[in-house]
Amino acid sequence: MDDEILSKRLKAHEINDFPLIMSKYNKLLWVIIGGILNEVGTQQDIEECICDVYIKLWESPKSFNPKKGTLKTFLATIARNKALDKYRQLTKMKAVELNDANHASNGDLLDYVLNKETCEQLYIAIKSFDEPDKEIMIRRYFLAEKPAAIAKKISSINVKEVENRLYQGKLRLKRLLADQGGTV
Repeated sequence: MDDEILSKRLKAHEINDFPLIMSKYNKLLWVIIGGILNEVGTQQDIEECICDVYIKLWESPKSFNPKKGTLKTFLATIARNKALDKYRQLTKMKAVELNDANHASNGDLLDYVLNKETCEQLYIAIKSFDEPDKEIMIRRYFLAEKPAAIAKKISSINVKEVENRLYQGKLRLKRLLADQGGTV
């Protein structure tokens, strides 16, 4: 069916044309949306985006102008935009979940870090530490690395020593920040 005729029928909301459109363009939409959401989304997220593309076409058929491009191009553009929006939404949600999990598991010191002002004070205090204590504290509390991962990156220290240095570093931070008028 010609895109101009299809455009007129879409504007008239002739629902009989949608199965034809869907069968013709579903694979294309799967490839476009799946390619973007492959690493972060589920099959349900991909299907949701495909449905959103068709809903957009149904709700605003006037936005499709066959003189500006083909229906294939029009749907591909909508699919890319919907997939990018979903990608942003999913990655933001995963980052928030990751941050929430880190804060919940790292105890009082991480709760203290949540305050931006305090975070700056904490960072300045940690910068006054000697190596490798400075690197250990930054990796643990700013980069949320586990002690085992830190020990691997600093090859001269084992996991137990990293844990000991973290404990001693927290005590030192409490003293430093208490002297500056902060509380931990």
